[in-house]
Amino acid sequence: MAHLSRIRWYNPSLNTFEWREVPESDEEALSLLEGSPYSPICTETYREWRKLGASISEALIRAGEAAKQD
Repeated sequence: MAHLSRIRWYNPSLNTFEWREVPESDEEALSLLEGSPYSPICTETYREWRKLGASISEALIRAGEAAKQD
């Protein structure tokens, strides 16, 4: 997946899908996952995908999907 400036993802803090700018850093992305009962699984999923070489946008989308599946 090429770098995108905007993504549509499931925001676990808002319990809904949203369009947003792709965060510029892992810290910024991880901060989006805070404040939800799903934060631990989302954070773990995000970090796993980043270790596998996924982009920030891909990892954030996967983290949101983890919240929807839980």
